[in-house]
Amino acid sequence: MPLNGSSLSDALSGLFQGQPSYPADATDAGKKWANAYRTYAATALAATTAPLSASLIAAESKLANSLAGAFTAAQQAGPGGIAVLTPLVDVAFVAFWMTPPVAFAAPPPPAPATMAGVVSVAVPGVLTTGLAGAFAAGAAPGVTVAQQAQAIATMLDAWTRKVVVVNTPITPPGPPLPPVALT
Repeated sequence: MPLNGSSLSDALSGLFQGQPSYPADATDAGKKWANAYRTYAATALAATTAPLSASLIAAESKLANSLAGAFTAAQQAGPGGIAVLTPLVDVAFVAFWMTPPVAFAAPPPPAPATMAGVVSVAVPGVLTTGLAGAFAAGAAPGVTVAQQAQAIATMLDAWTRKVVVVNTPITPPGPPLPPVALT
């Protein structure tokens, strides 16, 4: 099943509307955002490979911590919070995919993998501008929580589809295949 931006939008919308509950603090908000993104990312495909669950769980933990720090820094910045928040969020999502790179395989465990993949590119700097616009748009009169969640999810989905994976045949062994973007 390929990436589904509407599932991310629905998860963020529920989070922003306090369903099942509002985050208690920046740490809880980071965990909930990271869980929503990991759940969305779990459906990614890189040609024939899919992300390994253990790799995504480790990435989720790092994303949660990074987002918690970003939310805290934005709160402390007051009116200039968006300018502080967006580059930190950008770095957090790049690190999700790259630190260490998320591993992919086909077929999924427990079957022995015949193809292994690894993220090779998650473009930095793109989310800073895109998310600044999405966050600012949420403050406009008449914008609903669902509309803001959709704007954020659309930006994250478009960016995620530019994450690149290099797959390498294991059985039979072969050279790395050309890089592929996530779908």
